[in-house]
Amino acid sequence: MQALTRVPRPSLTPGALEDAAALAECLGDRAIEVAFVACSYDTAMEPVEDQVAAKVAQLQEAFGLDGPVRWSLWIVDDLPPGARFSARVEAGFERCPGLLLEQDRLRCVPLTSAKPTRAGLKGQALLDGMSGALDEGAEILVVINLNLKVRAELAATGLRAMIEGGWDACIGSRAAVDGGQVTGAGKLGRAKSIGFNRYVRGMLPELDRYKDTNAPMKIFSANAARCLIHKATIQTVTMDAEWLLLLHRNGFDVTVFPVAWAQRPGSRPPWAMIPACALDVARIRAMWSR
Repeated sequence: MQALTRVPRPSLTPGALEDAAALAECLGDRAIEVAFVACSYDTAMEPVEDQVAAKVAQLQEAFGLDGPVRWSLWIVDDLPPGARFSARVEAGFERCPGLLLEQDRLRCVPLTSAKPTRAGLKGQALLDGMSGALDEGAEILVVINLNLKVRAELAATGLRAMIEGGWDACIGSRAAVDGGQVTGAGKLGRAKSIGFNRYVRGMLPELDRYKDTNAPMKIFSANAARCLIHKATIQTVTMDAEWLLLLHRNGFDVTVFPVAWAQRPGSRPPWAMIPACALDVARIRAMWSR
């Protein structure tokens, strides 16, 4: 396994668009299938259809429709029946160019592996989305937030690093030491994030190199994604720590790249979930230390 490296910080959105252009030039006549996978976690603060339309606009601006990065957006509905999340996603799709639907670039799929709960099943939903995308030929999987805290075009920096460096996974970091940015989180929100990251690294020493273990954007090769699909056990929001541990335990080469994260009005740090998340990390430690 290569030592963890950090991709130089771009000037964020402009830099990401430059990386997208450089990636297209690097690929030349070769096309790659890239699936962006998101779910309903933390989308209640603003209209989901606005989030969907904005994500599509960001992807289209970065990669176009005719470039070598043939992208698709997979959104997995992990809310309980009656929440009408799928209907709101489809309303967002209706605001996107018809060509996207004709090319089957936009997909809203139900959770198939477990029964939804009111708290959602983010980890399982993302695994289901990656599995479906792989079945339809995806070569690279990008896990993103559907909400607008991180702009989708920032994935271009990680994709360029992955293609040019031959990495198995590129993890988007908000940590300043990695070149990332956090705005609008507030003192309490930042304290929660820093404290939980330290707890994760203390419980799982193999992850000590990661300053943002709860990365809001992750890019995986098909092989790395299959490993997570077959071996991951955490179905909830604490899946990030287990995924990173599995990547290292199974010999994948991992790097980090910078992302900018901005808190959205109406979103609240999930304080009530901290005890359950801490227990999940303890379970990960107990399971993978055996």
